[in-house]
Amino acid sequence: MTQYGLTFEELFRKFRPGLIAFATSIIGKSNDAEEIVHDVFIAIWNQNDNRLEATGIKSYLFTAVKNRCLNFIKKAKLDYSELTDDAPVFDGAVNAHSKLEARETETKIHTLIDMLPTKCKQIFLMSRIYELSYKEIAEVLDISPKTVENQISIALKFLKEHYSKH
Repeated sequence: MTQYGLTFEELFRKFRPGLIAFATSIIGKSNDAEEIVHDVFIAIWNQNDNRLEATGIKSYLFTAVKNRCLNFIKKAKLDYSELTDDAPVFDGAVNAHSKLEARETETKIHTLIDMLPTKCKQIFLMSRIYELSYKEIAEVLDISPKTVENQISIALKFLKEHYSKH
């Protein structure tokens, strides 16, 4: 059992999709991202890592995945600053009309999110898509929680101002 009261399998099922999307947003390759996430879970399984209890599961997993992605990038000599995020903003709704509207809205939001500065975009996605707290984002990116708060505020202001114009 972990801090969230989950077994290892439940932990894997709960966090794997978000971690893969997060890793893909960093390295741009979903197959490699999936392998990195699985490597993190295998390492936890093999080590029976007790750090999860003390530091928080979500923050620990996202930090571990981020570090492995950065190591991957160093090895592959990729340009980290030019990588984009293809993570979906949200799923479509029930009927065909609402699915079409949802796709249009998703495209519009994706376009606006892609217009954000790189760091602002990354912080916004970590908060809204990967559901990390400001504190967790600050820990993962090694910045202050106030910086995270400011970047989220900038992103939200930008989205509100430009959504109706687009």
